[in-house]
Amino acid sequence: MKASMYFNYTSRSLVRGGQRTVLALFCVAVGVMAIVALQLVGLMINNAFTSNVRDANGGDIAVTSNNQPFNGDDLKFFDTLKKDKVISNYTPVVNSQASSGSGSISLRQSFSVRVVDPKVYPLGTPLSVKDPKNATVVDLLQDKQIIVTQAFVDQYHKKVGDELDVRVTSSDRQARVIKTKIAGIVDNSGVLSQAGSVALISLADYKDPNAKVAQTYDTVDVSTVDKAHMNDAAKKLRDNFPIANVRTVDDAVKNQQATIDNIRKFLEIAGLLALLIGGVGIVNTMQVLLSRRKTEIAMLKTTGYRRFDLYLLFGLEAALLGLVGGVLGAAASIGVSYLVRNIVQNTFLLNIPFILDYTTIVGGVIIGVATSLIFGLLPIVQAANIRPLNVIRDLPEGKGAGSLVLTVFLLLVLSVLFCALSIVILNNDIRLGIGVVYGTFIFLALLSVFFGLIVWFISRLPVPERFSVGYLSLIVLGVAFALFLYWVLPNYLNFPYLQTFGLIFLVISLLGLLVVVLPRTWKANVKMALRNIGRQRARTTTTMLALFVGIFTIGLILILGQDLRDQVNDVISKTLNYNVVSITSGNDTQKLQDKLSSLNGLSSYQRRTLASTVPVAINNKPLQEILPSEGDKAKSGPGSLGRGGALYFLSGVEGYDVGNNQFPSTKDLQIIQGRNLNASDEGTDNILIASELANLDPFHLKIGDKITLAGQDRVSIKTVTVVGVYQQSSLGGSLYPLLGTRNSVKALSPGGVEQSVFYMKIDANKLNSAVDAMGKTVPNAFVLNLANISDFVDQLLNDILLTLTTIASLSLVAGVIIIANAVALAMLERRRELGILKSVGYTSSSILSEVMIENGVVGGTGALLAMLLVTGAISVLGALAFGATFGVSVPMALALILGSAALAMLTSAIVAWGAVRVRPLEVLRYE
Repeated sequence: MKASMYFNYTSRSLVRGGQRTVLALFCVAVGVMAIVALQLVGLMINNAFTSNVRDANGGDIAVTSNNQPFNGDDLKFFDTLKKDKVISNYTPVVNSQASSGSGSISLRQSFSVRVVDPKVYPLGTPLSVKDPKNATVVDLLQDKQIIVTQAFVDQYHKKVGDELDVRVTSSDRQARVIKTKIAGIVDNSGVLSQAGSVALISLADYKDPNAKVAQTYDTVDVSTVDKAHMNDAAKKLRDNFPIANVRTVDDAVKNQQATIDNIRKFLEIAGLLALLIGGVGIVNTMQVLLSRRKTEIAMLKTTGYRRFDLYLLFGLEAALLGLVGGVLGAAASIGVSYLVRNIVQNTFLLNIPFILDYTTIVGGVIIGVATSLIFGLLPIVQAANIRPLNVIRDLPEGKGAGSLVLTVFLLLVLSVLFCALSIVILNNDIRLGIGVVYGTFIFLALLSVFFGLIVWFISRLPVPERFSVGYLSLIVLGVAFALFLYWVLPNYLNFPYLQTFGLIFLVISLLGLLVVVLPRTWKANVKMALRNIGRQRARTTTTMLALFVGIFTIGLILILGQDLRDQVNDVISKTLNYNVVSITSGNDTQKLQDKLSSLNGLSSYQRRTLASTVPVAINNKPLQEILPSEGDKAKSGPGSLGRGGALYFLSGVEGYDVGNNQFPSTKDLQIIQGRNLNASDEGTDNILIASELANLDPFHLKIGDKITLAGQDRVSIKTVTVVGVYQQSSLGGSLYPLLGTRNSVKALSPGGVEQSVFYMKIDANKLNSAVDAMGKTVPNAFVLNLANISDFVDQLLNDILLTLTTIASLSLVAGVIIIANAVALAMLERRRELGILKSVGYTSSSILSEVMIENGVVGGTGALLAMLLVTGAISVLGALAFGATFGVSVPMALALILGSAALAMLTSAIVAWGAVRVRPLEVLRYE
């Protein structure tokens, strides 16, 4: 047979397929679109974090120390390293949080200020100045001028030339306002790639001429000539600064790569799920495409075509289908990836450049071809095995043991091939590919068996002409089951939200009474709809399963997000008993204390003292001998605080005036070992530590242990004794993790000058005026406004939910295509039936209503079962992961169930609109 014959036959067969071919293309295109779009987003995220790690790290090495900032003497060590040519250059940096204006700092209206030396910063790629063109950092950062990032401009809607009052907080928690002018705008790239809203200011303009202490720096960026010098410098820096965090470029890559790999795998698995659902649609479509050509296949075989020839013909047809669908899906994936990338970027405040990887896009076309061939294997082999004699004599094909064995074998081959494709998509991760594919197959197979029983039961539901004893008994059983769900089961299983589904089953049961009294035509439509559900049970089960997967994923995300939001807001409202925090020192403390008695709207407050500390030794053993410096032990994980966590829990002491009966409140914390502070601790250096220090590596502290702490001036040193271990039971019980006495705080305060923190509860309606009054009284005080913390949390959760729901919706889109596919195939199979119905008086509207009822029942049932599983999953997640009782919102559950039914009805109406308008003469002419 000539090669041209293969191409001509397959291409013309697809063209003649018409609507069936279009549906198959949609199935391929949606799957390819999902997998390629999510792969592109994963690559964009990977590129954003790993394309230039050196710039993002600030240099070859970034040395940070928030507990013990670097001073002038520390910088001499960097000068020594530079003189010895261990490092090539360095630049100290100050990072501070700020807000615009002279008011308080708010969680939602804050930005970062980065204080730099414009002659040296950055060490890597120069900043990309957008406005003004061809300007340099040295030219712009002078005379109280600042440079802001594009993210800052987007947040505050500023432009070059605007004046800006920047309220910054120094390392000693004193706030001041710097009057500045925006001189330039830079891209969020290079060293600022993931920095968000940042304002750059020169060190000369930032320094406070009235400051009583020398300028300190929290970060030093370092550059070296090669990797060997980088590792040598990192070792020397770790030895000289045991408290600091020394992060090389290799460390940054290793830390980021694990997270990025997990994100990419999640996106790829989500895409694979949509591809699998699309593949199921291909199976259904090709089965009908080939089964309607039985006569044609029989004629080919009688004229001498062998089974191999038919495999080749139909395989080429499937490949061509996959090629066109893959091209369409790959093209559509570009737009979808842009949408998902924007959502992820805005949700997590990242800078993700939109970059297309053409290898991935072309690979999507190949995936389309491979998917069509894999899922087309079963219908192709079944079609090629058609016996011409059975077709000529109009005999049914055999359904014996041999046919069953062949089908099972083909399904196994299909699963192996799809697993191989998945492993390739998952970057050759064999274990993950096998686990994901076969885990999904087993789960879906079990669901299919259950759904098959549900479909059989629905198709057998009676639609009687009149009431009977048996029918009324069935209604009574349904009502009894609904009441059991509503009243009995929640009491025994502690699942009160099952009442929602009890009400749903009650409504369904009572609808059985309504069916009996419906007009005869309506009743006939309902009965035909129910019976049609069971005619193609496998296809109906597949449709229900596809909707189930989409609704389950979206429902779980939305309801879990709502429960988390409610839980967080409940904790905030019940445990956060203040909404303004102010930190003062020196004379400002007494000024604010005097003002509180007349502060409008203040209902309660607490005052404590603070001291930032640096751990020196534990039980006289130097900290550097205990604290892991590098490697896996330095990372936090199960059973370990890691280096950063260990330093945090020893980073500050909050002092209580125990002599005047001020103790840590048992409403905010629970003493799990030892005792609480009491009046006898006055004048002592006894402290409470967090339970993490007692239970986790690397310390495992116990009652009686001694901790040597140093103040930020590195002169004040005090050894404190552990007398109790506490566990937080509320939000924001204290600012610092170590809870001690005012005696310890004063001893650790530079120069003996204490800092005080005021926790204030102010009426929300009078909050702004109260904060303004505090600002006038103590203009240098640090004031943090927490009034909008609930809104901040809600917005953050909403953004995360939007991202996850968008990704999950790709599976739902594939499910909708399956519905459209099933309806179109049903209309093609029922052409003769439609013609007969119309010839006996049925109208197009009545037939369309029957189709809509049929698919509405399927969609609603799939969603109902999905929400039942969501109910169980939410309960388990709440109890195991969050230690809380989570419930299902009645309005949201009903919205998802009814929305799914409406979506199925709408899709079926659109697809069946033209088919139900067929003229009887056209269908029955050749009968």
